[in-house]
Amino acid sequence: MWRILIFVGSLAFLRDLKIIIMVRRLRIILLTKGIVSNYSHFIRNHTFYLFKDQVSRYLCILRIWVMLLMMLAMKKARKKDFLYFKFRILNLILFRAFLVNDYLGFFIFFELSLIPTLIIILSWGVQPERIRAGSYLMVYTLVGGIPLLLRIIFMYYIGGSRRIIRKNVGNRFGAKTEYSWIVLFWILAFLIKLPVYGVHLWLPKAHVEAPVRGSMILAGVLLKLGAYGLIRVKKFLVISRCFWRKVSFVWFLYSMCMVGLVCFRQSDLKSLVAYSSIAHMSLVMLGVFSYDYIGYIGVVRMLVAHGICSSGLFFRVQCFYELRGTRSIILNRGYLNISPILCFFWFILCVRKASAPPSINLFSEFLLISSILNYSLVGITFCFLSVFMAGLFSIYLYTLTRHGKWAKIKNYWKKIRLRHGLILLLHILPLYLLILSCKSILSSL
Repeated sequence: MWRILIFVGSLAFLRDLKIIIMVRRLRIILLTKGIVSNYSHFIRNHTFYLFKDQVSRYLCILRIWVMLLMMLAMKKARKKDFLYFKFRILNLILFRAFLVNDYLGFFIFFELSLIPTLIIILSWGVQPERIRAGSYLMVYTLVGGIPLLLRIIFMYYIGGSRRIIRKNVGNRFGAKTEYSWIVLFWILAFLIKLPVYGVHLWLPKAHVEAPVRGSMILAGVLLKLGAYGLIRVKKFLVISRCFWRKVSFVWFLYSMCMVGLVCFRQSDLKSLVAYSSIAHMSLVMLGVFSYDYIGYIGVVRMLVAHGICSSGLFFRVQCFYELRGTRSIILNRGYLNISPILCFFWFILCVRKASAPPSINLFSEFLLISSILNYSLVGITFCFLSVFMAGLFSIYLYTLTRHGKWAKIKNYWKKIRLRHGLILLLHILPLYLLILSCKSILSSL
């Protein structure tokens, strides 16, 4: 299955692959023929090499799959060619961010992904609040990225290794700061990018104001950069020995339950799905903090499952907006009488959001909760409440839109397209197919 996805994605982004091959060939020619022989040592020591492991492999496949589904959803977008160009640039940036083997290179592509996202929100947003959403996105990301940049520069200054994949990297530059509050400088940018509760205000605004294509790529891939960065830096930052670890651990547990309560206060479908993503990202953060091998496996599985499921939910909300003209929960009642097939797809996505069996969501959530309880038994009550709240607001999301009477304000529906059902089906199939390969996933990691 993975080979088929990679092949299809390669055909979809053939021009991007040609650009990469051309740059590689040009670099080889310059180095072999000696045209830049005086500067070959600079090129050899300061270029960003690529690498591949299990984490980057699964996230790159997720990026390809979400991009393909996003292109199918771009059928009626205004300024389609320009929008497609922006997504191609964002696709190349994410490709380099997940595969680069250099901390400074990762930071560059980590922050560079902000520019196409901001342009998409400001240019294709439909409400005046998109300017405020763009401002929140810029301020939160840049403020959190400055301490990370300072720490990377300091790491270079004291002579530490700049490679991401290298053994015993913490003995050279991480041992002096692994017990200090300076560790927060490493992880603050990633906490904002996830995001966790407390620095999450930019995410609901960005989702609400972004077009459906932007919401799909934002929830499906961009939020995974934060967890990916935490996985890379945690091998030399012993967060479990920091004096603030207990406070942060309880805060992440509390945030899962708090965001679940916030979801019941939402009247906009898109905002509700965005807040539910924050709850799942808090669970991912706890899995990273647990420093457990089982938690590591659960984090990677949860990132893939959440990316596919959230992308499908955002597209389904856009179907409501295209067919009814509103995203309000109250005005979208009674859809079961209009299209039972699309209601079935909506039901599958909602139960996958609640981690109902059989799905990869349940498998990953079980591993994450096991690692959390292994780290501290304080999380028993919070994990129980979090699972209960996730199931409750998923049922809330389904029942209030499927059942009930039609709203008398707008009592009409546009024609349902076959494209809607096809894209939803392509979101649902991986969630069931991935659970069949759980045994091979455990053996590979």
